Amino acid sequence: MIKILKIQLTIFFVTITSTLLFSQHRCGTMNRLNYEITIDDQLNDKRQRIEKKIKRWKNLNFQNSYNIPVVFHIIYENNDENVSLDQIMSQLSVLNEDFNRNNSDANQTSGDFIDVAADCNINFCLAQRTPNNDSSSGITYTQTNITSFSLYDNRIFHDSLGGKDIWDPNKYLNIYVCDLSNALGFASFPGTSQSRDAVVINYNNFGTINILAPYNKGRTATHEVGHWLNLLHIWGDGNCGNDQVDDTPIQNSANYGCPSHPSPSCSNEGDMFQNFMDYTDDGCMNLFTNGQKNRMHATLNSQRSSVTQSQACDLPFEDVGIIDNISPYNFQELCGNEFNLITSLYNYSNFPIYKTQIHFQLNDQEIQMLEWFGNLLPNSSTDVNLGNFDLENGQHSLLVYTSNPNDFRDLNFLNDSLEIIFFVRDGVSYEINIQTDNYGEENSWEILNNNNEIIAYENNLVSNQINTFNFCQDTDSCYTLFVFDEYEDGICCDFGNGYISVNNITYGGDFNSEIEIDLCATSAIDKLENINDILFYPNPTNGILIIKSLRNIEFLKIYDLRGKIVFQKYCDSKQENLNLHKLYKGSYIIQINTQEGTTTHKKIIIQ
Repeated sequence: MIKILKIQLTIFFVTITSTLLFSQHRCGTMNRLNYEITIDDQLNDKRQRIEKKIKRWKNLNFQNSYNIPVVFHIIYENNDENVSLDQIMSQLSVLNEDFNRNNSDANQTSGDFIDVAADCNINFCLAQRTPNNDSSSGITYTQTNITSFSLYDNRIFHDSLGGKDIWDPNKYLNIYVCDLSNALGFASFPGTSQSRDAVVINYNNFGTINILAPYNKGRTATHEVGHWLNLLHIWGDGNCGNDQVDDTPIQNSANYGCPSHPSPSCSNEGDMFQNFMDYTDDGCMNLFTNGQKNRMHATLNSQRSSVTQSQACDLPFEDVGIIDNISPYNFQELCGNEFNLITSLYNYSNFPIYKTQIHFQLNDQEIQMLEWFGNLLPNSSTDVNLGNFDLENGQHSLLVYTSNPNDFRDLNFLNDSLEIIFFVRDGVSYEINIQTDNYGEENSWEILNNNNEIIAYENNLVSNQINTFNFCQDTDSCYTLFVFDEYEDGICCDFGNGYISVNNITYGGDFNSEIEIDLCATSAIDKLENINDILFYPNPTNGILIIKSLRNIEFLKIYDLRGKIVFQKYCDSKQENLNLHKLYKGSYIIQINTQEGTTTHKKIIIQ
């Protein structure tokens, strides 16, 4: 009778445990995404833009490996929820094994899928420094009076509400561990608000120590970090849906438990139920595919690129270096022969820098050194003028490096130095400023010379700021500047007030996929022989007309051939750059009045 009672109690315990496990969603990410869309009306548009970029980038060759700093936020009400350091380290080990195909069950991958199983070359390290650059264990502990957090509960992301403030998601992967009531875990896709950009795992499914099957091998975190890196569920969250990965079979829906191979659906030869992005038991999962690897790498080179450049995996120490050269920058063409060399000094440490030595070598000349004194705060930069130099036309090199910050040895020599190449030649200097909207990564530009050859270009501009570029153009030539927007909505005005300026002449940002701007440089103004001469070029013009005079221009009008005024402008300068793109093609008469009272008429042609 006692044996029968023990058996009945065991069956009851297993049944209750299974019921509790299956009462939770295997993954709450898609439900969480739908919730995020209700509170961020731009998220759908952001996700479409990100997906468009991923499709374009996923087949490119990127670097071999990536390092991602992780901070674990342990939110607990009682000791059971206060997971141990051993448990945390067991979960970190699983992440590193699964994303590098070092998992012990990798040999269990079905033979039909072994050829596409991927070493994703993604590594995870405990953060060694806080956002304020203080030393850190990479783990925070917060005791709360909240019994359980729900899938839609944002209190977990705030100190003041019983959770923990998120660390800068541009520098850290934030993983929260708590009592999560209605899912084993969820994650934020790229594009989610930074105040909620994290992974959340139920403490009962975190790590591998003293965790009940079937979710006891740390694969909940593997699955959710996959979402954080922009992977979708393998069945595309629809009947025979699409996960945007070519080498995962189309399958009907999620798999549970651990099916037998093959388990075909949607006319495939077998579902890939061993994939980390399915819903099978932890012990049944064992692979990512090459296509998923490429998608994650594309994400780490676009929306998540900043986290791979974070220094949070390194201990903080006294460290100063050269972050950039302001003038000239690398491969810049300079017009003229006399220049100031200006470099940018950056404090990488968590201490103020009061002094340092800056060494520089121009071409093969002797290395020079200057002492810099100031108060450079942590994570800030300052520009330093190295002096004025007279340079001949041609190619030049500049090496700049630092030493002895605050009279101490710099422990990180890798960021101390910068070497650039630049060019000096005769010509006309142009400065291009592009003020981007909220989506600067959609923008690029290129300059074509007279032979339609690309001589300069830039892509993936920084959002919501002025992106400045300089170049030197041959005199008596006309180049063409193209500014592109891959989403075909310009840089104004739905998502910001972007614009373009060339040598302080402003052009609007309200265009579709591209805008074309003519750049014409001339030295002919120096050849004006008569004080009344006025120079017009290019003529014929594609829309940009430059007027130069030896007298100040006071007023100008443009007439069509019927005598109608189609353009007029008050002026106070010796040069006017007119944007006539809105005028129809044809012949016009321009009238120029100078402040000295002279009047000039000229026929111009717009083609």
